[in-house]
Amino acid sequence: MGLSPPIGSLGCFVSFLLTLASGLSMSSSSAAQVLPAAVAQLAAELEQATSAEELLRVVRALGSLGHVEGIPLLIRAFGFNRPAVGEAALEEVLRFGEAAVGPLLANIDGFDYGARAYSVRALARIGHGDAYPFLAEAIVADFAPSVRRAAARGLGQVAARRPLSDQERALHLLRQCLGDADWGVRYAAVGSLTDLARLGEASLRSAVEAALQMALQDADPLIPLRARLSQQELAADP
Repeated sequence: MGLSPPIGSLGCFVSFLLTLASGLSMSSSSAAQVLPAAVAQLAAELEQATSAEELLRVVRALGSLGHVEGIPLLIRAFGFNRPAVGEAALEEVLRFGEAAVGPLLANIDGFDYGARAYSVRALARIGHGDAYPFLAEAIVADFAPSVRRAAARGLGQVAARRPLSDQERALHLLRQCLGDADWGVRYAAVGSLTDLARLGEASLRSAVEAALQMALQDADPLIPLRARLSQQELAADP
């Protein structure tokens, strides 16, 4: 009925993540350098931290330091199972903008879906085209609704920076998302379709508008409400 993939697809998705991370790591290994002293010090403090307060202090310090070498440490903090720390790490990663895309893709957690959701949220917010293959695969294969929601929300903006064929596939995936069992995925897809119509190829606009008409039929009142808002936004931005 929906897009929720069977648990058996998790192994394929994990393999995809490991292949993606391996390729990115190999491509950057020749440029690997010794960590700057300040980053190395904070890395040690991150290992030794025993409270949320200590973790938050180190995360904020890594962001303020501004060294890209600290990004993998911030990504690691996504998996500490402390929401305040995860949200703070997300904020600090986003401060790096597009410089964070490579480290995010190279350090995707294939086993901890909570950590993975933070990475997907970061990639979706940054909106760089290089995130497209991962977001598209996450929508199809990730079992975690939180990951699929974040991927669906970012796909339209990211795909708009890609060739037309990728935009067409994104449109297809987002239309499928309108049938996902999770209402949050459906809601995210409506917003993402709007981004695709506004930022992508003009030739896709009529197909997006047809998809929004489909969303108006959703049984959850929030989805038609969001679809009507999208229609208003597109009408104001011809």
